[in-house]
Amino acid sequence: NADKFIYNKKESKLSAIGNVKVYDSANNVSFISDKVLYHIDINKIISESPSRIKDELGNLFISQKFIYTLNDYLIKFDDLKFRDAEQNVTEINKAYVNTKSKKIIGKDILVNFNNKTFNEDNEPRLKGNSITSNGNESFVTKGVFTTCKKNDDCPPWQLSAKQIKHDKNKKTIFYKDAWLKIYDKPVFYFPKFFHPDPTVKRQSGFLMPAFKGSGNLGGSFHIPYYHVISDNKDFTLRPRFYSNSKILTQSEYRQVNSNSNHIIDFSLLNGSNIESKSHFFLNTKKQL
Repeated sequence: NADKFIYNKKESKLSAIGNVKVYDSANNVSFISDKVLYHIDINKIISESPSRIKDELGNLFISQKFIYTLNDYLIKFDDLKFRDAEQNVTEINKAYVNTKSKKIIGKDILVNFNNKTFNEDNEPRLKGNSITSNGNESFVTKGVFTTCKKNDDCPPWQLSAKQIKHDKNKKTIFYKDAWLKIYDKPVFYFPKFFHPDPTVKRQSGFLMPAFKGSGNLGGSFHIPYYHVISDNKDFTLRPRFYSNSKILTQSEYRQVNSNSNHIIDFSLLNGSNIESKSHFFLNTKKQL
């Protein structure tokens, strides 16, 4: 559909001008543009006008220029910006999209994740040299991830890796050969690492490990585990291992109801040559 058509029979070209709408029923892809040129003999669509393209996965592609060769189901984009069903926005310098397999290949990419689970001071994003995506999984080479707000200085922290995989079904980001950098200085190396993506509000799993010191008990290492029980219930288990073989097991249970919330905190200290110690804490608040 368009406001105006020009058909060049000799060159086998059809120009559509003004409010152009194209629907590819074979691959469930639709186009909206100001001007489109259709090469009938080679089955190719070209547009050098701002265009919006939607596919059946809920992706919205916005580009200043594209070439769609229908015979091999391939769209070539320059300066592409696309938004997926989770409202994550990806910017790619040059990209190829296969409308049949839903595969996306591109270089020089920036992913701005949906910020719904962060506060306004966070801007979770992923930058890399290239991307390969099949709709459910995206692989980024030489990628960098951070949630720090954009500014003129380098972000306070970032995770850089040889390869970063974003699994949209599991809503998890996986890293291979990763470095944690603080103010652009490498601090920790992880052969493999993963964490929930920024669209996840709550997910069971291990939290950041930590080393701590105590004047009475000495140095310790602890790695907390967070577990989601239901929409309104969760708990955290924090085993702490001391250098003198003492073990402190801490746990905290949380429950939030429509008119009340509860916190239960329990710990047990055990070890050789010491008397076992424990504590129990309960805090309940209720609207009357």
